[in-house]
Amino acid sequence: MKPGHSLLTIFLILAPPFLALGGAARGSGIPVVDAAHIATSQANHTIDFIEQVLHEANQQTQILNELEQIEQLYEQITQLYEQIEQMDDYLERFGIPEDITDLAGIDGLLGELKKATEGLDIEEKLPEITGEAMFGFDGEGVFAAIGESFQVGGGEVEREAERYKPEDAARETVKQYRDKKTEVIERRDALKAEVASTTEQLRSASTDSEVKKLTGVLVGLQTELQAVDRELDIAGHDAAIRAMENDNQRQAVSKAQAEEEAKRFAEGNRRDVETYKIDTSRYGW
Repeated sequence: MKPGHSLLTIFLILAPPFLALGGAARGSGIPVVDAAHIATSQANHTIDFIEQVLHEANQQTQILNELEQIEQLYEQITQLYEQIEQMDDYLERFGIPEDITDLAGIDGLLGELKKATEGLDIEEKLPEITGEAMFGFDGEGVFAAIGESFQVGGGEVEREAERYKPEDAARETVKQYRDKKTEVIERRDALKAEVASTTEQLRSASTDSEVKKLTGVLVGLQTELQAVDRELDIAGHDAAIRAMENDNQRQAVSKAQAEEEAKRFAEGNRRDVETYKIDTSRYGW
């Protein structure tokens, strides 16, 4: 039951006796005091006081609830600050990957990756081979140079450049291989310098993201080093195949010449036999 209702009930219980007492006083000639009015007034004051007390109690309860909510909010804010500190610590340890762009070796690696894998282009050069490049070629002083002509019986005979085309193709192949070797060595030196720079930066890396990115670049550089070496292997194989093709062609030409000479020799013998055959018909042989 609400406090207001309880006080009203008390008033209703006490009011009749006070009213009866007032009636008796009027009949006896005693000065009449309005007891009912007094009782009602006191009851109203009491009710007002109690309602005020209850109102203050409700305000105190509301204040306590608000203080409890404030305390919970403070705890939540404290937890949020702790989470922010943990996140700051995480970022300090691991870093932000998208912010890490200054990586040693990355430019060199990207430049190498954009280059096509190349061997030798001797096949493209073959139509230009005439054999004339063999005349005067001495292999930087290693071989005796072949002149464009030679002396025979006091006369000058021009060499047939066509006969030297296989050797000229082999010479061009070796030249291309040496050029490729020079290029590969330069690229290897540049890549090794990038590897050293990346390794040095990796040693001083301060975040996990930086370490992972630099490690990826380092692996890429090492892989590209192997790929560059492979280009030299391909060029070497091209040169070996060219030498093999030249040897095979020489053997084929030699075999063809031997076949032709054998046929000519056989045909010459047959004609000699026919020419010098003795007619024995007159002798009855």
